[in-house]
Amino acid sequence: MARMMATVAVALFVLVFLLILMVRAKEKSALFFPSGDLHRLPSDLDLSFEDVRLPSGGHWLHGWFLPGADKNVVLWLHGNAGNISDRLDHAVVMTRELGVSSFLFDYRGYGRSEGRPTEKGLYEDAAAAFNWLVREKGIDPSSVILYGHSLGSAVAVDLALGEGKSARGMVLESPFTSAGDVARMLYQGLPVHLFMSVSLDNTGRVGKVSLPVLVIHGEEDATIPFSMGRKVFDAAPEPKAFLPVAGADHSDCYLVGGAEYWEAWRELQSKVQRPTSKVQR
Repeated sequence: MARMMATVAVALFVLVFLLILMVRAKEKSALFFPSGDLHRLPSDLDLSFEDVRLPSGGHWLHGWFLPGADKNVVLWLHGNAGNISDRLDHAVVMTRELGVSSFLFDYRGYGRSEGRPTEKGLYEDAAAAFNWLVREKGIDPSSVILYGHSLGSAVAVDLALGEGKSARGMVLESPFTSAGDVARMLYQGLPVHLFMSVSLDNTGRVGKVSLPVLVIHGEEDATIPFSMGRKVFDAAPEPKAFLPVAGADHSDCYLVGGAEYWEAWRELQSKVQRPTSKVQR
């Protein structure tokens, strides 16, 4: 009997060990979808821009600085797929609507940036990009707005708790609560989060942020549930605002939201968090 129990215990140990290996092997490939193809350049759109290379953790990162008339600069912390060329159209509209400058850069392993993406690496890259704006471009930290979309929302929260804590404000668009919550959703409630090495915990960390926060989420988001965006907003400190965008999916809030989308951004720029018909507190 004792021998049988020992055999069962060993089998269970091996099963759990194999499960951990499977989850750890899959989590990064499921989380990061970088592309090295810059399918569109600022020059293709006749935009003025500075081509940027900056160091981060032993790697060289690549980015574009797009100048605007306004003193504020938006630091783009993009999602898990593609690269900065996929965000160029959005940045062009943002400059037209808000007048801000934009600094778009690729995390390690994305676009022309060296290395391979990891959670820690993304955090280091965001800090390096923020410091480049402040030290190399001479931008006042209080003129920088941290903008994290999807995966980038966790990067923005981490940055706001460290190097970027003196920024003007933070916009989280289509944010998730945590990587573990997303994994449980994808695996039909299985507790795979217990074996993950990636945290990306927005709800557990955003409450410590000292910046004005704007959360934007499409009500028809098929990638990250709208309810997750609401939970991130609920966990965020004041001053804060929430913009639900009716009919919007994961990456088209700026197109579907139109004037109300940009008005929410303007309120953050001025640090005036006034509720409107759709911008909620």
